[in-house]
Amino acid sequence: MTSSRSLTALLALLALSLPLLATLIPTASGGIADQAIRRTVAPRFFNATNLDACKAIEAAIDRTATPVSTLEYFGGFNYLLSTGRYISSAANTPTCVFIPTTPKDLASAVKIIGQKRISFAVSSGRHASNAGFSSTTGVEISLKGFQHVTLSQDKSYVDVGSGNIWDNVYAALEGSGYNIVGGRVTGVGVGGFITGGGGFSWKTNQYGLTIDTLLQADLVTPSGKVQTVTAASDPDLFWAIKGGGNRFGVIYNFRLKSVPQVAQVWGGLRTYTQDQLDNVVQATYDFAVHNKDPKAQVIPTINHVLGQPGVSLLAFYDGPTPPADVFAAFNKPGFNTFTSDWKTRSFGDLVRSSPSNATAGQRGAFHSVTFKSYSIPILQQIVNQTRYYGSQQPFHSGVFTSYDVEPFLPNYAAGTNKGGAWPHDQSPLPLNIYFTWLNPLDDAFWAKEIKKTAALLRAQAVKEGQNLDDVYLYPNYAIAGTSSNKVYGPQSAQRLRTLRKKYDPKNVMGLTTYFEF
Repeated sequence: MTSSRSLTALLALLALSLPLLATLIPTASGGIADQAIRRTVAPRFFNATNLDACKAIEAAIDRTATPVSTLEYFGGFNYLLSTGRYISSAANTPTCVFIPTTPKDLASAVKIIGQKRISFAVSSGRHASNAGFSSTTGVEISLKGFQHVTLSQDKSYVDVGSGNIWDNVYAALEGSGYNIVGGRVTGVGVGGFITGGGGFSWKTNQYGLTIDTLLQADLVTPSGKVQTVTAASDPDLFWAIKGGGNRFGVIYNFRLKSVPQVAQVWGGLRTYTQDQLDNVVQATYDFAVHNKDPKAQVIPTINHVLGQPGVSLLAFYDGPTPPADVFAAFNKPGFNTFTSDWKTRSFGDLVRSSPSNATAGQRGAFHSVTFKSYSIPILQQIVNQTRYYGSQQPFHSGVFTSYDVEPFLPNYAAGTNKGGAWPHDQSPLPLNIYFTWLNPLDDAFWAKEIKKTAALLRAQAVKEGQNLDDVYLYPNYAIAGTSSNKVYGPQSAQRLRTLRKKYDPKNVMGLTTYFEF
């Protein structure tokens, strides 16, 4: 019995180092490495209209292009690679997957889809948790044919293909002395990260969200026109694509402002066992209140897995060595780590240090609360909620419970906010909640409970005096069915409704799935 209990405890402790932050900057089309895909697709009957659309798209491919666009039907290896999802419950079985490599072919596909009025989806890294946001039973347009990363000759901007994951972008820029404001953990896709929320980054304290660095976007409009959009050429459309989701066309290239990047940064992953939870709460609060260094960030993730609560904590410093006092709250006597990988390394290596694909292939959901500050009672309530839902896992095929705390600097948006569909002028602090489970029969239970825990935590903040009426749920974290007013706020949501009618009068992009506005 003793050896059995010891083995169980050891497995639980080891598990703490695995499931970190797969959800951070999750996106409407998000990201997951192909090698982590574990989706098996069962045969099904495909709609004849969908099949006709697939054949029409295939027939329209420009065979003179290099490389040639491809269209994959059910059953092929590339089809399976293109339809897997980070969260399996977010998947559908498309009739076909179209992988364009040229704007011309992408435009042809959008025209055909609009003419035939069939459902479709656009995918980048396939990290979205909401079913249909990047998946469909109709035509899935996979953007992985657009994976270029080009630093301009004058080093002032980077053109990034929307089919990239951020790992590839950082690898391409490594050694150049420049970087961009992008995703924080491995496997996240570029496309939905930017359009589906705006993009929190390790550099947000310094430069804002990714949408604050967007200079230009190249896209196919809902009518099938290839267009370049800037703040000067079309301010309304440029505003809408900065966090407004998949309602205004299909973007294949983002031009992002470059920022300086030192060769070595500092940080990585630490894990803590449940006996350190009180220390984590206090240290997180102290860091949130006292840190003034915009180069420093932490993301503590309160987890429950294999019957044990614990913490996975990522730290980042935008330099080879942080000042001694910056992370002092996490280095006090008696504050013991289970594992520690904080060290000097390249930026790309730090991003890859998070084992965020460890929970790939499970059913799951994200949801969120937006705070203006973190207090000790809020953090303690997060621990309590983690323990409670961990206790429910054995009864509802639960695997993983996670609350990701993101304490950016107060007023980080001051001086960096360049506007966009998702309002962030109040420097909102998103909390991401992430539940995973195995049995489809438990979908309804966990969807109900993730909303309940979010409501409880929001109520705690309001009880403490926080006015949350002017901060909204981060779109890449919010669960499907959340009202657009709660995601974008009434004013921004109304503007999005007006602009959708202006730019897409035939509602072609309404053939996809997203928050309704």
